[in-house]
Amino acid sequence: MKQEALSTFDMPWLPITGLIIFVVCFSAYTYWTYKKDNKGMYDQASMIPLEDGVTEMRRGH
Repeated sequence: MKQEALSTFDMPWLPITGLIIFVVCFSAYTYWTYKKDNKGMYDQASMIPLEDGVTEMRRGH
């Protein structure tokens, strides 16, 4: 059944294009995530849960 459907599929470039777009986006997001310039942003974001309680305690006193 699957083979019949794929044999009549007349746009073989479509799945290849989708795969290329996926690989390019995945590579770009991975590069952006591990780029050294973003280390400060991730360090600051990792401290948000710890600073949240401190801020509330300071406001309360």
